[in-house]
Amino acid sequence: MATNKSFEGEEWPVIIIGAGPAGLFLALKIAKKGVRVLVLEKEKYIVPSPRANIYMPIVLNEFEKVGIFEPFTKVGFQSPEGPTWRTPYTKGNKVLAKMNYSLIPKGSALKYKFAGMHLGQHQLAALFLEHAQKLPNFNNKWNHCFTSVEQDSDGATVHVSTPEGAKAFRAKYVIACDGASSAVRQSLSIPFDGTTWTNFRFMATNVKYDFTVNGLGIANTVVDDEDWAIIVRLDRDPNFWRVAYGIKDGMDLSTEECLKTIPEKFERLFPGERPLKYEVVNANPYVAHQRCAGKFREGRVILCSDAAHCNSPIGGLGLTTGLLDCAALGNCLIRILVRNEADPDALLDRYAKVRRGAWLGYTNPQSTENTLRMLSNDPEVAARRNKFFDKLNTDPGFHIQLAEAMNEVLIDSFETDGT
Repeated sequence: MATNKSFEGEEWPVIIIGAGPAGLFLALKIAKKGVRVLVLEKEKYIVPSPRANIYMPIVLNEFEKVGIFEPFTKVGFQSPEGPTWRTPYTKGNKVLAKMNYSLIPKGSALKYKFAGMHLGQHQLAALFLEHAQKLPNFNNKWNHCFTSVEQDSDGATVHVSTPEGAKAFRAKYVIACDGASSAVRQSLSIPFDGTTWTNFRFMATNVKYDFTVNGLGIANTVVDDEDWAIIVRLDRDPNFWRVAYGIKDGMDLSTEECLKTIPEKFERLFPGERPLKYEVVNANPYVAHQRCAGKFREGRVILCSDAAHCNSPIGGLGLTTGLLDCAALGNCLIRILVRNEADPDALLDRYAKVRRGAWLGYTNPQSTENTLRMLSNDPEVAARRNKFFDKLNTDPGFHIQLAEAMNEVLIDSFETDGT
């Protein structure tokens, strides 16, 4: 425990800033192993905005280790299909290629009887919270907005603003899981270098509509320089779907102007009888980035998930990489705080190096290529896209190669003694 005789507030071994799915998963993982952990969140509750919603076997395997897999299967939708690339409805709704999971042998790359699980990330966060709150060494506080952190040789002191006034908490380690605009990262002046996708504004919507009756599969990637989109079933409700698309040259549009693009865009994307009958449950525009923190650790403060890196959501690698950060960091903290790791600094430095390398070496280039494959009409990109689709359509071994590549690069969970 970080001790400071002059400090009179609450003291915890670990404080996590941010109660999104990443912060709550990390908290659940270490709390289950006996680590006392406090999660501080600036919002009043888990924010239900439409963001990530597909979880691949590489992440489900980490859920299983924490004992959350079975509860997850009871609320999430088990998708039997891999992604399908197709043209927009207005250009024939033609299937270009499909990831065929039946070609992949069961093993490390495909452990389960399904391709992945679908559930809104806010619902996943609520599931983590529900199970964490059953543990006596877990606590969380809403309306606690991070303002600053200061460190000494024994620990770190976190300062927050609340409706009741300023407060301070002390911890041995502070973990930043507070998103791409991380206040923790900014307070430490850690650079967040990279690029922004300036040629489009990303629009995520949750929609009530029956796509399967109208000819679409479970997970669809619509390829087009103007009307590219992701159309995937959101959860167990067969009529509840995520439709995410790009507004070309839409960076300067207001939120209201972005929302006004929905009817026209849906008209060009949705199959089915006209007039279309759908219900928009919620919608939010986003700006997409490819950015990474210059370092993932500053003393006793460690960056994790989107606070450490962010990327285009096309292909589902953002939260996937973030949750794997949490799995790895969770195992490090357990080794340090439960198993008394001999050299905690070396272990945390390794976490910072390995997880940063995983994003730079795999997530960044792969998510960039996933995005360009959907929307770019550059001749070199088009050539790579055609080659990619041709291999998917003709080479069964390519399906195995794609499934195994992610596991080989992204997994290093720092486990020991069955952590």
